[in-house]
Amino acid sequence: MYRTIKETLQMGTRSVYYNKKFVFLLWGANASSAFLLSIPIYAVLLDSLNRSMLSDKLALNFDYIWFIQFLNIYKSNLTEIPFMLYGMMGIYLLVQTFFVGGLISIFHIPEKNHSVDFFYGGVKYFVRYTKLLLFSLLFFSIAFLINDYLGYLIISFFKNSENETAEFVFMMMRYILLIFFIGVIALISDYSKVNVAVKDKYKIIRVLIDTAEFLKENFAKVFILFLFIAIIGAAGAVVYNLVRVTIPETPFYFLIVSFILQQMLIIFRLLIRMLFYSTEVILYKDLSAEVISPKVQKAN
Repeated sequence: MYRTIKETLQMGTRSVYYNKKFVFLLWGANASSAFLLSIPIYAVLLDSLNRSMLSDKLALNFDYIWFIQFLNIYKSNLTEIPFMLYGMMGIYLLVQTFFVGGLISIFHIPEKNHSVDFFYGGVKYFVRYTKLLLFSLLFFSIAFLINDYLGYLIISFFKNSENETAEFVFMMMRYILLIFFIGVIALISDYSKVNVAVKDKYKIIRVLIDTAEFLKENFAKVFILFLFIAIIGAAGAVVYNLVRVTIPETPFYFLIVSFILQQMLIIFRLLIRMLFYSTEVILYKDLSAEVISPKVQKAN
């Protein structure tokens, strides 16, 4: 018997609650990554403002003249930072891939939700999930490439036209199509990972094909659930922004309040991410389960 979306959400929320301890591990990894990424910028700013009275002024107002001088003086240092960011981003994606393996493994087998089981799942699925990550990046690149070419095509088509309304509509449809592509790729990526864990498959191409067929047969239910959780996540971001604009920037201790609110938003997003995976595991296991018909023996 197939579960409803409401039942899936209830079970997924309960599963996230029982495994809420792992959100602090995810938050710690995010905080560590942010700290490491900020060190190069912090070092340059410290060298520039450590013995300058301008630092007190910049805490209240932004100085464009100082900013231009800063860019010229530390031009060589700043050109190296993007490469460091790219490297850290690659490491961050691999770490998150490892964590996804742990999350899906404990959601798949709720009885084994200890820290050892989490890390064992991360190790077990890391190679296969990394391959899926590479395929996802490829598909995302293709989606953005198609979006760019559609933009060039629309611009060239309306180059000699004054119909700005039609051009705006086509551009808006182009971005809606891009969002749809991103959503579909995210669904295929997530459910492929769930497929690997539930069915214990190794052939990634076969996994992608099977997942595409699964989504084709159950797209309405899968997409509605995905969209509903995404709306919850977006609502949290909207609430944060509404609260954030009411907090003044001075005196300085209000920055602490802003920082705490920001960390609460990050934790909320991590919980939403866990809810995505927990509901996907439940829904996939439910919809892909084999239906066994009872054998009725005829009485002589």
